[in-house]
Parts: sequence; C-alpha cells; structure tokens
Amino acid sequence: MTRPAVTFLATLWLALALAWLFSGERFLDLVFAMPDAGPVDDWIIAAALALEDVRRALDPPDLFAALRAALHRWTGLA
Repeated sequence: MTRPAVTFLATLWLALALAWLFSGERFLDLVFAMPDAGPVDDWIIAAALALEDVRRALDPPDLFAALRAALHRWTGLA
C-alpha cells in the first residue's frame, strides 16, 4: 500500500473514531439497526457495547446535538 493511501486510511479511521466519540448515541443506534449477519454481528454488537462503556466513562460532550440545537436556534427552527 502506498504512503498516501495509508495516510488517507489512518485519517479516515481517526475521523470516524472522533465522530463516534462526540456523537451521543447515534452510532450505537446504527449498530443495532444493521441486518443480521449471523455470529459476526454478535461480535460487532459486543465490541460496540464495550466501546460505548469506555465512551460513557470518558463522558465527552454531545457535539452533534449541540450543533443541531445551535443551527435550529440560528435558523429559527427551535
């Protein structure tokens, strides 16, 4: 794999992890909504629940909800 591809993939995974960290429970809802893939989805759900426990222990702010609320206030939708 070329260096630009590795840099891109590392940046992509870091951005995904940061989005998940500050997203509230949005991604966990998506995990439970995925189609049944047999034993694979059980492993994915178990990993997502373990990571949610870590995120809950860190207690980061829900930036997506804050952004949505700010946009609603600024546009008069609140």
